[in-house]
Amino acid sequence: MIMMAGALCACGHRASQTEGTTGADSTVTDSAPIAVENLIEVETVSFEKNDSTAEVSLLIQWPTKGEKAIVDSLQQFIGELVGSKIGSPQAIEAYGESLFKILSDEWHGVYDEMEPDDRLGAFSKTHDVTFPDQTDRYITLFYHTFDYGGGAHGYTTEVGFTFRKSDGKQLGEQIPMLTDTDSPKFAQILKEGVRSFFSDGTEPMSDEELLEYLFAEEVESLDNLPLPGNHPYFTKTGVVFLYTQYEIGPYSSGIIRFEVPFNDILPFLTPEAQALLE
Repeated sequence: MIMMAGALCACGHRASQTEGTTGADSTVTDSAPIAVENLIEVETVSFEKNDSTAEVSLLIQWPTKGEKAIVDSLQQFIGELVGSKIGSPQAIEAYGESLFKILSDEWHGVYDEMEPDDRLGAFSKTHDVTFPDQTDRYITLFYHTFDYGGGAHGYTTEVGFTFRKSDGKQLGEQIPMLTDTDSPKFAQILKEGVRSFFSDGTEPMSDEELLEYLFAEEVESLDNLPLPGNHPYFTKTGVVFLYTQYEIGPYSSGIIRFEVPFNDILPFLTPEAQALLE
């Protein structure tokens, strides 16, 4: 996100894409098709507008080609994520303009009566929707958002969603995903995953050291970590578990994310989830 007090800038760009990106540049070039049957193609739309009161940054990959069931499902889901009924790439740019006006009006409502030295930074909102992974059988959507409406700092959210291509249903929501999650072996997977996130790779982190990064009231024992509030999601190589800010650790611990290879997580995937793997 570009932060420029007093300067107003707006831009919207669209580019056809057949493979997901996770950057937020306003110019996106075409990429070569990947070797996937039933490939879902997307059109990338980016929008940025900012001044001293408000900042909006959108990077949305809008599904345009593929089987109707999955394309319709993804388009509807994106609209639910960003909180707007988006029906086309052009509507995304219109949404960016309306969001900018809302944030700017809110900023004026809070700070117009204050002295300039008492005013905080521009209110801001970021929506990034990308498709980093897809195979013949599933596609994963990754969502990143940032909100700031005054105060010490903003709030970042990141989450992934995996959809079955055959019918557009979401893994973990409409399709059962995990089983036997109460077993000690599954608990060990979560524990070692969280440990790997905080370890620097030089030497193993002890349980006592690891607990210092987590909420004592939320994590009674490393051998009994709760599942993330959001469903895990598939990459091409494994299953990603992601704890959002404040879920099991303080703000300083950030978003806790780790991937478990399919070979390790396979016994804990339902038959429906296993069927999505090659």
